[in-house]
Amino acid sequence: MYKVLVWAVLLMGAQNGWARQETREVLKLSMEDAVKQAVESNWQVQKANQNLGIATSELRSSNAVFLPSVNLSETYATTTDPLSAFGFKLQQQIASTSDFNPEVLNDPGAVDNFKTRIYAEQPIINLDGINARKAASAGVQASEFNLRWTRSQIALQAKNLYFQLQLAHEKRKVAESALQAAEANYKVANDLFDQDLIHKADLLSAELRMTEVQSERIATENQINDGNAVLTHFLGLDRSMTIFPIDPIANMEVPKEYLKMTEISTGRSDLQALSSQVMATDQLVKSARGGLLPRLNAFASYEWNDQSLFGTNANNYMLGAKLEWDIFKGGKNLAKIQKATYQRNLAEINYQEKLSDGQRELDRTRANLILAKKQVELAELAIKQAEETYKVRADRFEEGLERTSDVLLAESDLLAKKINHLQSMNRFQQLVFNLEMLLEQELTL
Repeated sequence: MYKVLVWAVLLMGAQNGWARQETREVLKLSMEDAVKQAVESNWQVQKANQNLGIATSELRSSNAVFLPSVNLSETYATTTDPLSAFGFKLQQQIASTSDFNPEVLNDPGAVDNFKTRIYAEQPIINLDGINARKAASAGVQASEFNLRWTRSQIALQAKNLYFQLQLAHEKRKVAESALQAAEANYKVANDLFDQDLIHKADLLSAELRMTEVQSERIATENQINDGNAVLTHFLGLDRSMTIFPIDPIANMEVPKEYLKMTEISTGRSDLQALSSQVMATDQLVKSARGGLLPRLNAFASYEWNDQSLFGTNANNYMLGAKLEWDIFKGGKNLAKIQKATYQRNLAEINYQEKLSDGQRELDRTRANLILAKKQVELAELAIKQAEETYKVRADRFEEGLERTSDVLLAESDLLAKKINHLQSMNRFQQLVFNLEMLLEQELTL
């Protein structure tokens, strides 16, 4: 009864998994396509794009240090103030001799004025603004490098997730092969039991082993479903879609010259981004110091004054230049210089820390990669030895010359060796992907 229940549960689980697969739309996908999809749709890439847009907008706003500012205004005012009232009449060019009457001058009554004015200001010398613009330009470069690095990170994650799904499919193949062997062993054991060549316990052991492998086969289905769910979410695809990896798992070779690299490249995007940030803070220090120097701006205005809205009865203009120097602002300028200097030092520390971390990670990855490659080779050799052992024991078992426990142990050992080989390949491949990221370069085909 127990065996019937076990088989029923296993079959129901398998049927549910197969039913879910049948209702899903299958998308055949290569690793290259997965990476492309991830880079185009991932949230982090979209955020990096927006940050680049923000930095670009800030650079455009700094054009004010070279370009003029122009303002158009319409102002209405009414007054009984003697001085302002007389001034409005002069601006409107309507003053007359009667307006010089002392009684009129002292009590002019209400006077209305509509002023239409165009005012322009052109920076001539503005050292703090020029350096601030250079800082904004360096900030754009930093955002561009950050976007490139983000894409590299997303590509690495997409490769990892794709490979995990590949691995799950490969594990299912291994489990299916092991299940066929377990079923064949059970059939042989049943025949031997019918011939009274083995005990009932041996037959039950063979049956139990078949049940265990069937359970492992179903577990691989769950791994495939989990891997598919994670990858579809990462790629921004509909969760009802099933991704089928079309690229086969193969042993990958890394060119030997890359395994000999001992120095991290300062041309890597994240390091260039930090370097650009150092440049930006350098310019901010110069901009803060430039605030201690005078600024020279030219200005011009043209206006119309009238008693009616947008009237143009009287007009005048003014041209000039303004030299402005903030000699002392309560220590604000000096504090600004100090803050910019600390920010520059912090940016330099961040760069050096990232460079050191990258160098340490490169050394560790290179060493682990060499070890992982050796482990893959040993795992392949172990599979060959386990296959030979299992074949010998299986042949002897069919002839009734081998104990059931020995052949089941050999079959179990072969499955374990194949799983270990896949895990070794997984470790090796993850290190290859990590090395590609550290060097920001494709290392394998």
